[in-house]
Amino acid sequence: AGFDPEEQARTIRSLVDRQMDGLILIAPGTPRAEVLDTAASTPTVVIGHHDASDTYDSVVDADDLGAGLVVDHLVSLGHRDIALVSAPGTRANKWKRTPEAVLSEGYLHAMQRHGLDRFARVHHTAYSDDGGFKAGMTLLTADRPPTAVMTGADVAALGVYRAAHELGLRIPRDLSLVGYNNTALAALAPVQLTSVDQAGHTMGSAAARMLVERVENRRDRAMQTTMTPRLVVRSTTGAPQGR
Repeated sequence: AGFDPEEQARTIRSLVDRQMDGLILIAPGTPRAEVLDTAASTPTVVIGHHDASDTYDSVVDADDLGAGLVVDHLVSLGHRDIALVSAPGTRANKWKRTPEAVLSEGYLHAMQRHGLDRFARVHHTAYSDDGGFKAGMTLLTADRPPTAVMTGADVAALGVYRAAHELGLRIPRDLSLVGYNNTALAALAPVQLTSVDQAGHTMGSAAARMLVERVENRRDRAMQTTMTPRLVVRSTTGAPQGR
């Protein structure tokens, strides 16, 4: 359905019109009220959003914990000036606990826990290669460029990687870089991106199982399952060397 909320809404409506047995919605941008209306008549599982409901089931990653894992890792290497690149999100659709919101909270709390409040900064951009590139160019040409950047998606980290390369910065000597999702791209030999693994396969399996239970009326109460992330350390993080 893409990332456009209206396109997502049209897709969901068409599936409901075709009388699908159930729906799994991955971090929908569709207004929450519409998802609640849909879930009232069609068994629904929402992946990603932390907004619990009695109407739909949900599967989430402990995104705040994931952010803390990254900050702890970078601080242990000697970094202090750590920036977060996150999606902007929107309040218009009434989702309050989106993955990016919880990730940002976890990052800010972790920075505070390490006494690094004054270095904390969140740069909002689209989760895309181009979005990451623009964020990288902005952060890395600032008066006080960070020594480490964490992004909320691997694809955005690759954009930051490209910006660093264009500016003549070496990774990880001049900049440590961490992604999120641990996609196949992160493990590619030329990249070897340190990333947070959300246990995506397990999230998908849990969502499918929960949906089948709802479709078959095996239970009448909503459930929320939370996955524990883990940090996969590769070649894009190291001790800061100065520039």
